Amino acid sequence: MILFTKPVTRIIFLCCTTLIFGMHQSQSFGQVATNPVNPLDKTISFASNNQPLERVISQLTEKLAIGFSYDNALKPKLQQTISLNSSHRPVKAILDEVLLPNGLTFRIVSNQLIITESKPPSEKAAKGSISGLLLGMPENIPLGFVVVNLPEQKKSVLSKEDGSFYFGDLDAGEITIQVTCMGYVPVNLRYLVSEGNNPPLRIQLESSLSELEGVTITGIRLGEVKALSQMQNAENIKYVMSQEQIERFPDLTVGESLQRVPGVAVGYSYGLPRDVIIRGLGQGLSSVTMNGNRLPSTGAGSRSTDLNGILANSIESIEVIKTLTPDRDADGTGGAVNIVTKSPKMNEKMIDAKLAGGYNGLLGKGTYDLGLTFGDRKSKWSYLVGASYSRNWRAEDRVDKSYSNYSINGENRLMLSNLDLDGYEIKRDNLALNGELKYYASERSSFYFRASYNKYYEIQNRLERIINIRSYENESQLKDVRITQSGNWRDYHRDLFQASIGGLQFFKDWKLDYDLTYSLGKYDQPTYYSAAFVRNGLQGTLDLNDPRAPQFNFEQENPFDPSLYTTNRYINRHDTSTDRDGQYSINLQKGIRIGEIIGNLKFGSRGKYKYNDRFRNYFLHDLKSGQFLLSDHLSSYQKDDHYQGAYQMFNFPEAKSLERYYQENKGLFSVNDTYTRQNTDPDSFTGNEYLLAYYAMSELNYKKLKIIGGLRYETTGFKYNGNQVNFDDRGQYVNTVPVNTDKSFNGFFPSINLKVAMTPHTNFRAAITRSLARPSYYDLVPWEEIETNRLRISKGNPDLVQATSVNYDLLFEHYFKSVGLLSGGVFQKNLRNYLYNTSFTQEGGTYDGYLVRQTINGADALVRGFEFAWQQQLTFLPGAWNGLGVYANFTYVLSKFEVPGENSPRTASLPDMRPHVGNMSLSYEKYGFSGRLSMYFYGTFNSELSEDPNNDLLEKGRHQLDFSASQKLTGRLSLFVGVNNITNQPISDVFRDGRPQNDAYYSRWGNLGLRFKTY
Repeated sequence: MILFTKPVTRIIFLCCTTLIFGMHQSQSFGQVATNPVNPLDKTISFASNNQPLERVISQLTEKLAIGFSYDNALKPKLQQTISLNSSHRPVKAILDEVLLPNGLTFRIVSNQLIITESKPPSEKAAKGSISGLLLGMPENIPLGFVVVNLPEQKKSVLSKEDGSFYFGDLDAGEITIQVTCMGYVPVNLRYLVSEGNNPPLRIQLESSLSELEGVTITGIRLGEVKALSQMQNAENIKYVMSQEQIERFPDLTVGESLQRVPGVAVGYSYGLPRDVIIRGLGQGLSSVTMNGNRLPSTGAGSRSTDLNGILANSIESIEVIKTLTPDRDADGTGGAVNIVTKSPKMNEKMIDAKLAGGYNGLLGKGTYDLGLTFGDRKSKWSYLVGASYSRNWRAEDRVDKSYSNYSINGENRLMLSNLDLDGYEIKRDNLALNGELKYYASERSSFYFRASYNKYYEIQNRLERIINIRSYENESQLKDVRITQSGNWRDYHRDLFQASIGGLQFFKDWKLDYDLTYSLGKYDQPTYYSAAFVRNGLQGTLDLNDPRAPQFNFEQENPFDPSLYTTNRYINRHDTSTDRDGQYSINLQKGIRIGEIIGNLKFGSRGKYKYNDRFRNYFLHDLKSGQFLLSDHLSSYQKDDHYQGAYQMFNFPEAKSLERYYQENKGLFSVNDTYTRQNTDPDSFTGNEYLLAYYAMSELNYKKLKIIGGLRYETTGFKYNGNQVNFDDRGQYVNTVPVNTDKSFNGFFPSINLKVAMTPHTNFRAAITRSLARPSYYDLVPWEEIETNRLRISKGNPDLVQATSVNYDLLFEHYFKSVGLLSGGVFQKNLRNYLYNTSFTQEGGTYDGYLVRQTINGADALVRGFEFAWQQQLTFLPGAWNGLGVYANFTYVLSKFEVPGENSPRTASLPDMRPHVGNMSLSYEKYGFSGRLSMYFYGTFNSELSEDPNNDLLEKGRHQLDFSASQKLTGRLSLFVGVNNITNQPISDVFRDGRPQNDAYYSRWGNLGLRFKTY
């Protein structure tokens, strides 16, 4: 994309050193030298009195030690006499003074001054174009996101990911090409632009670190250079993590990689990151895109994409966009995560192969991870195909506690009511397939087709023991205890598919890009078997010396005797949700110049049509007579060291055994219609949405200031069909009534991003933007569940509107000339119509006095904080120390919003908002070795809010220590190792008054493997 940059004080963020041309300019000029000194810039004093013009030019060129020549037809003009007296002026200015009045001009070629006839002002100036490729030495690696500057033409362009660049509509004549980049030696180069298309250039850049023994800009460090260059030259505030940087950490999925980014926290699922929280705001207030197109949901009724389902090995880079521009979707109040898929570079045969094995310490089972990507780029065509597969075992030892009020010796006491012990065995399979085909018709025209498919398949075997205390004799003596031994076998499929076709076209100084995309997200749980066996009437004592792991001593000799546990029911279900859409985008851009202000105008539109559904079939099967014994359906699961050895887990049911019995003896069961309808109909829905968006924006550059501003308009319409489910006074099912809604909401979203280039390596940025967050699909569905016996209503809310936010950002960033970044900034977000779950008592009408649970608008929220980031290779240190590197970031966030209370509203921090989050990492890279010890940490935060503040649930702060290293065995083959959660940190929840609620351990896991890369 051509970026027309500053006229007077150039912001030159460029990258360069030795400039070598792949083709000759012409036979008469030959190959242009690297970094020539322009003799016309020399300042001299010169005087002449009534001498022929030819003699004057001869004297001038003698001073410069160059020759000159001219066509014989110009002889008469050169015989005219002139007088001249110039003191301390550039030679170029002197030549203009003596030649232009006589209808002559000049150019310098191969140390020769060529005199030519100047064209009449009325004659149209000749135009030309140039294209080229930026390559990093010594391995000729393409350098993307680097600014190439033409100061005389007052134009700049950012090189593409493959290192290529293009300038069109240039005035023919001699120009200067300027390129600068961290880690490389800057250069100024003179080049002659001829009319029409000029031969392509190859610009090879020598590393400025070449004098440091064992330190080169290749592999991992090259990835950091590319990412930092993209951030430095971005039009907004963003953070970019390249594939090479991702490989530095022992991370398998995109979710794991995102926890390393400044300002980003993650929500966990069985010890692995799943959801992204940007600047304290959850994934519902942010967006996830792939190549700029919003990804569909892989959840049941939500808009979120499970980031466990995308393997980090299958992507090129991750962009975390923190301030929006009008050409981006407005649904990014927290920010936007853009996943960029792989693409081959110019003249590059791309092979990336990975083979690894691993181990999960909690289960004692092996894992493996493999992938292969192959691609090539020729002059007109490029292609890429890739496949990655991972088998990953996960486990969880969980202890949940809940509390109720009991009467003990006439006093009402809050005591432990349930101890829930969960043991999970999880097998996760990830498959990633991706492909791309591009056709480059010319430097001004290209077309692409790309597709990706990610499948995330999980099988869970969950064994659960629930100890329910029905009554206390005293604080430690229990007189009525029920134990439930449960087995649950379930699987999950999360499929994510996206296919796009589009292109890029230049028309003179207009640029057009367009894209058509089809997306499909699917959540499917075809298997869910659940069996729970119960034993009642136990007595014993309770030991709370360790409140996180309470201990029970039962009076019965064998409290877990499987022959004494019974049930007369069995549950199975099938839950599936689909989210598919078609979307288009079109953008048109034109360069402009108003005096010394250079920039562009950009217009565009995006449209989307989406279909979404969920079908939940939940069945409770009751035995018509008799009951099951646990001893007849035992699982082989046994664990003697559950939760760090605090409990022994054994005698659990095998749920698949009851499923087989049910399928073979269906006539012995009856369907519990009330239970089935209550758990099926309210959760099932169908619907569709549409989005139309239009925007206009401009980029204006004046001296060191860049302004990107504009306006976006979005309208969203939706139609949803749900169910109203009714129950009688005894809680029995009555009927299901279909209900539907058809509504829309819209808004204008202005934004402005400012960047001041204080130096070529230092930026100050500021932004004011307006953004939105849409309600989840399920919240918009007009479903209702009316329980007359409980005087309770749960329902959706089709009257919801989009939440909006006005966002303010300030950021200082300095990019080190070697490789690195130091940045710090502050931000504030003022949210309106914040979406939250609440309950209230209905007043008046048919359901007067009923408790209503619903998601509503209404709360305003304030979020403010600051960010700091420092990443640098310490190449200034002496000797072996110059291989050290630092990667550190820290974000502090404060938030508040008003929530209902028991007696009056109260102010609290937003749920899921980590008050502080960060990374600290120390690395060493030299002689082909790369090693890194990393710690990710966050502070205690609100997990759930209750009407009673004492019952607010908090997740305790945590820090996880990881290690990763790699060693080059050959130029292309590396050995790598990674270990996660070295100190076995748990995830723990507590109530605000200090009572422990949930504690879970995951142990350690790691891998060891080989990687072969040709790039």
